[in-house]
Amino acid sequence: MKYFRLKTLGIFISLTLMVVFSGCVKQDFDEPPVYIPHVDFESNCTIAGLKAMIGTQDMVEITADTIIQGIVTANDESGNIYKKLYIRDNTAGLEMGIDVTSLYTTYKVGQRIFIKCKGLYLGNYADVVQLGYPYNGSIGRIPQAMLSGRFYLDSLPGKAPVPDTLDLTGSLSGKVSSLVALKNVRFPDASSTYVISGETNTNRDIADAFGNVIVIGGKNLILRTSSYANFANTKMPDGVGTLVGIFSVFNGQYQMYIRDVNDTKNFVDTGYKVIYQQNFDADPPDWVKYVKTSNKNWTWDASYSVMVANGYGGDVPCEAWLVSPAIDLSGVSQPILTFKTWTKYTDNGLANPLEVYISTNYSGSGDPTVATWTTLQCALSPANSGVWTSSGDVDLSAYNQPVYIAYRYRSSGVTSSTASKWEVDTFKVTGRKN
Repeated sequence: MKYFRLKTLGIFISLTLMVVFSGCVKQDFDEPPVYIPHVDFESNCTIAGLKAMIGTQDMVEITADTIIQGIVTANDESGNIYKKLYIRDNTAGLEMGIDVTSLYTTYKVGQRIFIKCKGLYLGNYADVVQLGYPYNGSIGRIPQAMLSGRFYLDSLPGKAPVPDTLDLTGSLSGKVSSLVALKNVRFPDASSTYVISGETNTNRDIADAFGNVIVIGGKNLILRTSSYANFANTKMPDGVGTLVGIFSVFNGQYQMYIRDVNDTKNFVDTGYKVIYQQNFDADPPDWVKYVKTSNKNWTWDASYSVMVANGYGGDVPCEAWLVSPAIDLSGVSQPILTFKTWTKYTDNGLANPLEVYISTNYSGSGDPTVATWTTLQCALSPANSGVWTSSGDVDLSAYNQPVYIAYRYRSSGVTSSTASKWEVDTFKVTGRKN
């Protein structure tokens, strides 16, 4: 009987505890409230109005209670942009240097922010007006401690901003630091990685749909990519498409930065394939460098990844050949050769220090002058210009066999007035494979 009473008591206690604990546990947990930041003041200046405050000065302090607002267009998420933030309103874009890493965790693309600019500075750095703070006498980054009380988030991030279409025939100054879309472009270095191995930053030319490098103000339009970008080793797309990115300028050279590979949009293969390509990212072992006269042969410049010919300081006037390996055009329709050249100094004794040839009977090694060569008509850099010049599309459709392409450099002497310097880069043959 005692055992029965104890057993009954145990069952009662267990049931009681189950009821008590089940009453303390909720089956559905309450979700934490979503914090939505809200600014309770208004902006009183546009971004264009703010940038105009610098006037002709190199740097100026903002002393008035100036408040701007803008939408984040680019941050440091991919690593291609470092300690910088870009915003825009309906008047202009603005670059800001901020001494903080991982800005993207707070300032996401599409986020609206308000900035109280009093105490900050505007500075002109290499033709770009930036919002920042002085460093060593010029514009630098805004210290992290100065963000509090100046930078305010407003609401949650919205949709990614739509880029402005960039019209290269119009005024470009108002587009600097803006998110833009450049349509119908291709990369002469397509199928190469965005960044050359070993370089901190790599500049790649941007060309039109026909392969002609885009030139603005005498300088090539470039795509600039950091080796810290998480897509640095990704290959650039082939074909023609739209390039989206931040439009900028550095000492007169316009350039673009993409935020990630999704900024290369709708690149379509036009049917052309790369038959042969040499970007001279390394000294090419399959190219013949043959010096006929002088001790000044073609050399590879590791600093700029180009081939260089320069007869200055030689023992006698120079004749040096740079010859490609055999390029098989058999079964290729509409083959096109493209490359670019750069030159400095003027050879007063020669009208054409650099000439480009094609041959079908060169042996592939040794003295090229024993072969038969035909001159190719192409655009070369103007004398003493110091400007990269696209060759344009050089038609090779007359050839349906293996060919060699050669650059013959000459100087009339060995002084600065009788020997010019030439560089060759971005050599590519494309065509349709039958």
